[in-house]
Formats: sequence, structure tokens, C-alpha cells
Amino acid sequence: MTDGVIRRSISTDSNAILSNSSSLITRTTIREANNHLQMLYIRNQELEQLTHEQKEEIQQRNFECSKLYRANQLLEQHCQQLQALLDDRTQRLYSYERKEVLFQQIIEFKPTLESLVRMLNTFEQSSSLLPVSIDNKPLEFVQAANRITPSEIYLSDL
Repeated sequence: MTDGVIRRSISTDSNAILSNSSSLITRTTIREANNHLQMLYIRNQELEQLTHEQKEEIQQRNFECSKLYRANQLLEQHCQQLQALLDDRTQRLYSYERKEVLFQQIIEFKPTLESLVRMLNTFEQSSSLLPVSIDNKPLEFVQAANRITPSEIYLSDL
């Protein structure tokens, strides 16, 4: 019998709790709570969608950044190749400029050399007719002002 009394007092206590809580919770309160839960659910879905969109956008930007980085690397390599080509052509230009100066000087000396060749030919023709003694000392050239002398012209510069 003590079991029955305990059960009854327990059931009475739980009925009291239910009746007290049911009087506190009204249909309006339940409806407001449901509306609030539904709004929270909708907001949660919106935030999840926004998170998903932002994640996709970040992935797209990362992809674009990697494409731009690779394009930048290729352009850097191309610039280095162009710089090496420019350096090579600049060196060739300096070499050609030095050769051009030498050729200009040779052109300036050309009439003198042609005259010398004519004189030697004349001398050779006249020497075949008359015996002439030849002086073996080196020829002396008259230097032009601010000009490179023939002794300063090296074949390696050509």
C-alpha cells in the first residue's frame, strides 16, 4: 500500500506541475514561439546560403588569382628574355659603332693609300726600266689632328 500512496503522490505532483505549466503557456505564446523558431530557421538558411555563396566566390577569386599569378610569371620570364636580347643587341651596337669609326678612318685614308699604290706602281714600272735603289726604312705617315693613326688600327677591332 505504501507503493500506491507514493505513486499517487508522484502522479499528483506531476499533474500539478503540468497544470501549473499549462496555465503559463498559452496558445498565443506557442504561436509566437513557433513563429520565432520559423524566423530563426529562415535566417539560418539565409546565412548558410550566404556562406555557400561566399565560399564559391572565394574559390573563384583564388582561381583567378592563380591564373593572374601564372600569367605574371610568364610575363616576367618574357621580360627577362627581352632584357637579355636588348643587352645582346646593345653590345652588338657598341661593337658596330667601334667598327664604323674604324671604317670611316679607313675611308679617309683611302685616297692616300690609292695614291701610294699608284706611286708604287709607277715606281715599279720605272724601276723595271731603270735600276733604282730602294731604301728599306719604314714609311712615315702624316698624322691628322684628333685622328687614329694606322698603327692604332687593329684587325681585331674590325
